Amino acid sequence: MPVDAPLSKHDPLEAISADLERVRRHQNAGRYSKAEAMLTQLIGTHGEVARLVHMRGLNAAMQGDIDAGLAELKGAMGLDLNDVGIIVDYGTLLAKQNRIDEAIDIFQAGVDTNPQHALAYANLGAALVITKDYPRAISALRTALDLDDTLNDSRLNLAQAYIRTSAFQPAVDVLFRVLAQDPQSPAAHTNLALTLFRRERHDAAEHHARRAIELVPEAQEPWLHLGAILGAAGRMEEAAEALLRIAGKGAFGIAALVRLVSLRKTTADSPEIALLNDAGATLAAHPDAPLETVSAYHFAHGKASQDLGDYDAAAGHFARANAATAQLYPFDRKKALDQNTRVRDLVTPQLMAQHAQAGLRTNAPVFICGLPRSGTTLMEQMFSRHPDVQAGGEMLATHTAFQKNALLRAVLEKERPASDLTDDTIDQFAEDYVEFLHKEGLKSDVVTDKMPANYYYIGVLAMAFPRARFVLMRRHPLDCLLSNYTQNFGSNQTFSTTFHGLGLTYNLFDDLATHWERLLPDQVRVVNYEDIVADAPTQMRGLLAFVGLPWTDDVLDHTGATRGVNTASVAQVRQPIYSSSVKRWHHYGPHLKELAIAVQDHLTEDEQRACGID
Repeated sequence: MPVDAPLSKHDPLEAISADLERVRRHQNAGRYSKAEAMLTQLIGTHGEVARLVHMRGLNAAMQGDIDAGLAELKGAMGLDLNDVGIIVDYGTLLAKQNRIDEAIDIFQAGVDTNPQHALAYANLGAALVITKDYPRAISALRTALDLDDTLNDSRLNLAQAYIRTSAFQPAVDVLFRVLAQDPQSPAAHTNLALTLFRRERHDAAEHHARRAIELVPEAQEPWLHLGAILGAAGRMEEAAEALLRIAGKGAFGIAALVRLVSLRKTTADSPEIALLNDAGATLAAHPDAPLETVSAYHFAHGKASQDLGDYDAAAGHFARANAATAQLYPFDRKKALDQNTRVRDLVTPQLMAQHAQAGLRTNAPVFICGLPRSGTTLMEQMFSRHPDVQAGGEMLATHTAFQKNALLRAVLEKERPASDLTDDTIDQFAEDYVEFLHKEGLKSDVVTDKMPANYYYIGVLAMAFPRARFVLMRRHPLDCLLSNYTQNFGSNQTFSTTFHGLGLTYNLFDDLATHWERLLPDQVRVVNYEDIVADAPTQMRGLLAFVGLPWTDDVLDHTGATRGVNTASVAQVRQPIYSSSVKRWHHYGPHLKELAIAVQDHLTEDEQRACGID
């Protein structure tokens, strides 16, 4: 956050503005004693005028005495309540002392005092990014840029706010504006590497990661992104080489180590083992380490232990990892139950008959959905090999279309009755979905959308796209849920941090999947992951016929897909279809007893006994 010290229009010392400018130059050059001498002389002549006290406070702060600087600036604000420059600098010093909430109040006061002061908005937005109040941050930063288009720091902060809210395309747009003003901005290239990666533009993402490294070779973050980009493109050896450069070192060392462990199988001679042990010792010596770091480390060590066949150790690490994540992001049981009930109750045969003429018939999207880790990524990779299919990946198209349709959203949330829906409402929802596709360059008649959570909205999507097909993936509950439990989803899947949450989610999914299959037999096809593993040719022949596509052997060569993979399945889908992912839960046995109890109705007696249920 920049220090702002322009000559205030309220300052009566216009006659000595040249002297004030000279003080600034001394300060900028680090000649603090000379600046202090000049200020002492000026104050002796003109008295303690607000701007002079302000400059004296900055001089103290620049020499490291932040407390003295705060005291001086607070006094200066009392001398001139309308000088926003003083207000902004006071807030900046508070922020430097990590008193962010106080700083936000001060910056807000600056904005309220002068709504045309760009730096007040800029610093307010920067502070709000720190506190993760991203909607307010975005508003403040956009206002700052409207007032002063040269504030590249504000663009970088705005890009961060967009990234944290998964608004990757707006972040890309903002970052290219940064480069237009500063083509050698390492931060812009680094963040473009991340955002373009998340937009699955891997070639462009790689370019910006490498450019950031050229500009600042010792920077860690671009190496982290480069490793992720190369891994998603299937260039595993290059990815590992990039990640090993920083794994276990500095601010991004844990993140790089975690990504490296997830990228490949840990073996007895893998360098990851020593790195994990070192990281564990460091964390043990710092019991106040952030929970995010603790969680990430234990997920990685759990996966490495699993690779090495030490399932008892793996179970312990996964338990600690999920306990840390659960503290950060508790699972809301009531919200999950309410959501499941609402979507099931909304779309009835009567409602579908009432709106039988609604929706777009120009598009035939294929929604590949189900619980996470149920085989959706593998299925889409197989579909992506078909010449008539464009693969969209995990798109936010459904979410975006709902966000643009307040009436449909209100009906879904039971804030308005279903009778308020019109054919036009459904048409607009479909049009907004297609608009999202077109912005992504997806204009084929058949586009796959593998956002797993779309299974919630199958009823609405079926009305919006009467030609749509839904491939609803199922997987053995213990394999599926264990795979979720052993992945670090952060805030994205709070249900996965406890066996209770996992069990509830599976039971709700099973109920909803059965409902959609009965309600929409011509549009919904349930596919068992285990059946794909056992006999992919037979399963894919049936699925292509179901979707209305001709057979091609190419769909069986999913490893030849050129499209990158950004999900947790990246390493697995680069391998031929294998059976080792089936019945993996057997390795954990009694460690899964609580989970097995939660999904007992879906298990055989032998499976229950294997988990320690009498």
